[in-house]
Amino acid sequence: MPANLTPEYLAAEERFRQAKTLEEKIFALKEMLATVPKHKGTEKLQKEIKTKLSKYQKELQKRPATRRTIFYHFEKKGAGQVAVFGFANAGKSALVKTLTRANTEVAPYPFTTKIPVDGMMPYENVQIQIIDTPPLTTKPEPWYFHILRSADSLIYLLDLASDDLLSDYEKGFEILEKGRISRERVSLIVGNKIDTEEGKVGGEFLREICPNLVAIAAEKGLGIEELKEKIFFSLEIIRVYTKPPQEKPDFSEPIILKKNASVLDAAQKLHKDFARNLKYARIWSKDNRVFSGQRVESSFILKDGDIIEFHV
Repeated sequence: MPANLTPEYLAAEERFRQAKTLEEKIFALKEMLATVPKHKGTEKLQKEIKTKLSKYQKELQKRPATRRTIFYHFEKKGAGQVAVFGFANAGKSALVKTLTRANTEVAPYPFTTKIPVDGMMPYENVQIQIIDTPPLTTKPEPWYFHILRSADSLIYLLDLASDDLLSDYEKGFEILEKGRISRERVSLIVGNKIDTEEGKVGGEFLREICPNLVAIAAEKGLGIEELKEKIFFSLEIIRVYTKPPQEKPDFSEPIILKKNASVLDAAQKLHKDFARNLKYARIWSKDNRVFSGQRVESSFILKDGDIIEFHV
């Protein structure tokens, strides 16, 4: 099976080749591990990355404590990982607390968040990991870019009431580019404080250059339900459900897959041997693109909400 390595992985691999210090090598390896496609064709590659990572981490641990560099990394949980970034006082902590009830400090002064914190956002029948990052600055720590690169989706949060709204908007993308993160990697532009008069004016202004702006008031909960839905769709994932023959489907724990995943991808997510012995499957689809219980081959492309009955 071909590896089909992504541009994000290849960029991280190049950073590893150019790394001069142990810390830089560890940063790059963790990004490689986070962005490498997870399938049978990359199992050997994943093992090699983990071996190298373990080696360099052991070397780093042998150093005196004064020489160690602080590093923040979040293992992915739930249906996907989303990082929220933006400048000081944009309301990142308030937003993450509203979405996840995470234990983030919220205060009306800048730089309240000094270290990244994560929490889980419930959406329908899945949980999505949301990371609250410290305020964006012109010279972020290397781990800051690592968190943004590793996330499945990025939210750029802006203060709509800011006098420097347009300047902040462009400056944020300029900083990302220095960290080799393209503008296209940002999934959602979210404007906070739409409940204020200044925020309403800023929202109208920003929407002219950013038609897909999601306007919210984090502390009052305005626009949060719309944002949750957009966060889910930004992950470009689907939920499919399984059912044994002659039984009802289990809707409590969906299989989470990337868009355009096949029946075989779903089987592999359950177990490698299961996928290897798969003969065919039957599908029930809520969009009626197949008739109920239609027999399909392993290459059949799934959609969100499909029910699968595997036959091995």
